[in-house]
Amino acid sequence: MAKSPRIRFAFRITSGPHTGLTVGQFVVWCHGEDTYIADAGVTSWKTSLHGEVAWRTAETKESNLSPDARLPAGVDRAPWKYAPPEFVDGHRRAFVIGAYRSALGHWPVPARYETIEVADRWDELTKANVWMTQPGFDVPAPPDRVGPTLELTNGVRVWVGRGREELEASDPEPVPVSAILEPQVPGVHDVTAPGILIRGVHLAPSTPQE
Repeated sequence: MAKSPRIRFAFRITSGPHTGLTVGQFVVWCHGEDTYIADAGVTSWKTSLHGEVAWRTAETKESNLSPDARLPAGVDRAPWKYAPPEFVDGHRRAFVIGAYRSALGHWPVPARYETIEVADRWDELTKANVWMTQPGFDVPAPPDRVGPTLELTNGVRVWVGRGREELEASDPEPVPVSAILEPQVPGVHDVTAPGILIRGVHLAPSTPQE
């Protein structure tokens, strides 16, 4: 049985002296009335947008049952739960993935992943916006859209669009050794849609012994 269509994308610098720095291997797919979002490089966690009733980011069942479970036994494996945003004029921003410039590193990405271009600057957050559009309303054509348009069984279409947000300028940082995904919850954080932020991880230099 063939897999349903999927949207695959990574954040990448495509010009200048830091061309090729990347972060993320994100996949968006649908089944029935449910939408799923995951990073193929972070196999222990997945975001599930179940219809209109259960939106959450959770440890996968496989990870939770393994010897290397990320959460203790008996703890809810969905620490982050979200209320579905309202549709406005037929559209809603369902989920946002934001990548800071400091999160991009020397990580290979398979060729099938489309690029969301990151400007090589330190005053901007690059976004992948997961949108849902009700039947009868138009979905933007490329280049605003990344990958194919998916469709739920209720006729709602799911698509990913590029976005940017200005930030206060910060000092350049070295290439990170890793990256972390930080969930964002409306009502808890200053956001209007659920999502995650990708931040770079740097190791503090060791202090020389006197």
